[in-house]
Amino acid sequence: MKQMKRTGLSILLLSAILLLVVGTVQAQQGEQGDTGYITGAVYKDINGDGVCIDTGVNGEDPVQGVTIEFVSSDEQTVVTLTTADNGTYGLADAGESYWRVTAKPDATKYFVTSENPLYAPVFPDQGLVQTGYNFCISDGTIVGPDGTNAVIILPILPESGAAASTNHLWVWLTAVFGLGLIGTGIVLEIKRRTG
Repeated sequence: MKQMKRTGLSILLLSAILLLVVGTVQAQQGEQGDTGYITGAVYKDINGDGVCIDTGVNGEDPVQGVTIEFVSSDEQTVVTLTTADNGTYGLADAGESYWRVTAKPDATKYFVTSENPLYAPVFPDQGLVQTGYNFCISDGTIVGPDGTNAVIILPILPESGAAASTNHLWVWLTAVFGLGLIGTGIVLEIKRRTG
């Protein structure tokens, strides 16, 4: 009888511990899924086609240290992360929003060849866990199908909100030339109609 009591208590104790462990794991998984989660990766784009993940192209490897910016739809929440050594990133506890996800690599080394930014709808009806928000970046050296390299010039664009260029001479010369062409056209049209 004592042996049955001990066995019963042991089974009850093991069941309680197992239930506690399973409940804790499920609660942690539920928390991640209930508050939203966005994941993706950044890979090097060797051939410049904007497709770089699972392509089978040699050299299209993960890139670590790329800044990823998340901005909520109301623009009240801005989160910045960097990619891990395997090129991946993940925003946990994102919260419900239509998130703008932007890859911001070091502009002196890389530029983005894939769509950028991407938009992640983190809502219960569209899925609180959003995956596959991937970016491709290039260093300006494109490897062609024949294996030869071609160097392209990195696009140098002004940063959003940056001051305009101080070289106004070209703007004025272009404006004067354009107005001159318009004036000449008007004069020629008047002569044609009257003459």
